[in-house]
Amino acid sequence: MAKYRKRGYRGAKHRKSQGKKFQYAAIVSAAALFLAVTGFAITATSDGIENFSILPAYRMGGTLGYEEVITLPIFSADEKSEDVSSELSIPEKPDSTDSSQPPKTPETSSAASSSDIPESQPPAESSLEQPTSSIMEDPKQASEPETPVPPPIDPNGPDYQKSYPDMFVPPVEKKPFDSNDKVCYLTFDDGPSKLTDQILDILDEYGVKATFFVAAKDDETSKQRLAEIARRGHTIGLHTYTHDYRKIYASVDAFLDDFAKEREIIYNATGEYPTIFRFPGGSVNSYNKKTARAIIDEMTRRGYTYYDWNVSSGDAEYGATRESIYRDTVSQAKACTKAIVLCHDTNAKGDTVSQLPSILWELKRNGYRFDKLDPSVAPINFPVPKQ
Repeated sequence: MAKYRKRGYRGAKHRKSQGKKFQYAAIVSAAALFLAVTGFAITATSDGIENFSILPAYRMGGTLGYEEVITLPIFSADEKSEDVSSELSIPEKPDSTDSSQPPKTPETSSAASSSDIPESQPPAESSLEQPTSSIMEDPKQASEPETPVPPPIDPNGPDYQKSYPDMFVPPVEKKPFDSNDKVCYLTFDDGPSKLTDQILDILDEYGVKATFFVAAKDDETSKQRLAEIARRGHTIGLHTYTHDYRKIYASVDAFLDDFAKEREIIYNATGEYPTIFRFPGGSVNSYNKKTARAIIDEMTRRGYTYYDWNVSSGDAEYGATRESIYRDTVSQAKACTKAIVLCHDTNAKGDTVSQLPSILWELKRNGYRFDKLDPSVAPINFPVPKQ
């Protein structure tokens, strides 16, 4: 009986031991299930649980270098988590080329996004500033005028080509006259004078722009009148300084000397050099028969445009009257589709000023518009005789 009692005791003890094992197994299973659900991993060794590593299971795939991989908790017998705090940061996208790199913060990831930019380009921050600076520079560069190129000098040509090397203008393409456009170009020679202000006021009243071929002197009054002509939007062309025909037409050098002196006076008064001119007495007259062709060739080589006329008011002729000035100007202009009208601006030309309103009114009534000359207007020139 004792034998059986002993056996029964041992059997009960065994059953009790088995029950405890079952309980332990149930606890372990529950713990494992808890870890699987909550997503934490336990690092274990053969001797038991060595370390409790807080590692989000759904990010473990990313830690191993894969994108968007959900990984179940892993029990490892040999690996340990070296940096728990770094594992808690969630990277935007792990770098698949280097799994050892720590997860990137938003600041470093934004810098990493610029890795697609070629090395020759600035980083994203500076690239935002670069277009701004270039935009500020481009208009400035565009606004800077190109340096004019001097006209070529013939090495076998006359020496006067080398005189005044800065006295030239860039060539301008000419716009031919439009046969359907009735236009009148009023021009006034020999000014400025004490009548200049009256002429300017009349032109303003009728909304007309004109061209003044001036023979200004180097005095303050002349400079003020030149500045006023420019301020009111009219064209200033060069006429002469001395207006001495015998002197200026004696040679090409003499003409260049006179031209250069008046050119500087105009520039000092207005800040602009003239680009057009008119020969005193016209391009062909009794004083320049021997020099007209050479002077014209040289001034054309330097880029200047000169204008003669096809309508004359006759105000410089002996015996001119108010009636003749009005009659000659209107009748000749009506015979032309494009009229370049010669008038004068001197102290003695009061009759011209008095008839100016009537001339403007009559030509406007007949469909003419008024404009000023510039280098783009095709000139009217007298035929130059062969020499």
